[in-house]
Amino acid sequence: MKKLLFFLIACFTLLACNKASKTVSKFSAPEGGKYIEWFGDNDLANEFAMIGMRHFMNAEQEKAFAFFEAAIAYDPTMFAPHVCLAEMSLDGSEKQQYHINEAKKNVVDNNETSKLFVSILDQVPDGYWGYFDSSSAHMLWKKMHELEPRGNFIQQFYVHTMKNNNESINTINNFIDIAKANNDPYENLLNLLGYKLMAKGDMEGAKKAFSEYIDIYPNGYNAYDSMGEFYLKNEIIDDGASMYKKAVENYPFARNANSILANMTEQ
Repeated sequence: MKKLLFFLIACFTLLACNKASKTVSKFSAPEGGKYIEWFGDNDLANEFAMIGMRHFMNAEQEKAFAFFEAAIAYDPTMFAPHVCLAEMSLDGSEKQQYHINEAKKNVVDNNETSKLFVSILDQVPDGYWGYFDSSSAHMLWKKMHELEPRGNFIQQFYVHTMKNNNESINTINNFIDIAKANNDPYENLLNLLGYKLMAKGDMEGAKKAFSEYIDIYPNGYNAYDSMGEFYLKNEIIDDGASMYKKAVENYPFARNANSILANMTEQ
């Protein structure tokens, strides 16, 4: 019996000594502030949620959807991934309603900013994105921005839903300057800036924004998709096709790039 006891103690000691050290996350919960409370109690779920958020902000919904689903599989008490999944789900579907219900149920004990975020799902999803840029969403993003002006996710949709294009462009440039000064990610803001400049007719500025987007986000696929759209809009067909091919090379399931390349082949 003593031999067995010593053997078990030795095994547990060995396991403790050889236990892999905890992986340091590339994301961390900000200290203080009134941010949307993305984080739960499960480290792996938090990691998946943050990776999903980065893809979502870069309009890489195919990847974002998978990471958000993984997050709630590991921690079903999270609310923010449910909000984004509701945004991406088919309007009026049972799946969308499920995510809406779960988001509302799970946010009850969270802060005011988080509750405002979930309340977007009470709006009519009549925007390009759906709920997030619906006709009544800007006031909610504005309130969230007033509560926590440093929130990068909030910044994106606050500035995206501004009605005045020049005001939006100026605000994006300000956010980019702040992000650079703080060594924070800002590639998603370059994407927004490029489209806002295209809408204004500033093609030189748009190309510069999309080029920088590719430079700092080379392993993504939306940067190439956006530059591809820029080239097609300016009737530079071969360069556009090259960009869309690069998007698919980086992520073979990039739906928009695949669809455009298929249409170009048929013509």
